Amino acid sequence: MKLDGVYYPLNDSIIWLTNCMEEMRQDIARIQRANDVSRSISIDRHRQASVDSRLHASIDNRLPASVDDSPPHSHTMKSQPDFHTRGEIDQLVEGIYRALETTEERLDMRCDDIYFPMDLSISALTSKIEAIQRELVDI
Repeated sequence: MKLDGVYYPLNDSIIWLTNCMEEMRQDIARIQRANDVSRSISIDRHRQASVDSRLHASIDNRLPASVDDSPPHSHTMKSQPDFHTRGEIDQLVEGIYRALETTEERLDMRCDDIYFPMDLSISALTSKIEAIQRELVDI
């Protein structure tokens, strides 16, 4: 009835899900039957056909044959000419190390600001007190 859909919407969902499950069961059974038919027949019915029967004996079978039947040439890497002298390389390395050191120093200062904020305020107050003391000594 139409009123059942209004008053019992959950029942409609359950019926729909039940129908879907039944259709899935039928599909699975159909697929299994098709698989059983396509399997190779073996003398021993309890023993399945070997998985290795479809594998090639060697991976070389998959390599394309050469056009001129000559052995393939090995691709050796040719050495590249040096673009930089030893002095230029040393300068580049020094620049890299300098950049690393300055970056490390900046990172250390940032970490100090983050982890020790009281030290900053204490050192700022100390420097202000020292400045005031110098002014008092001058007066």
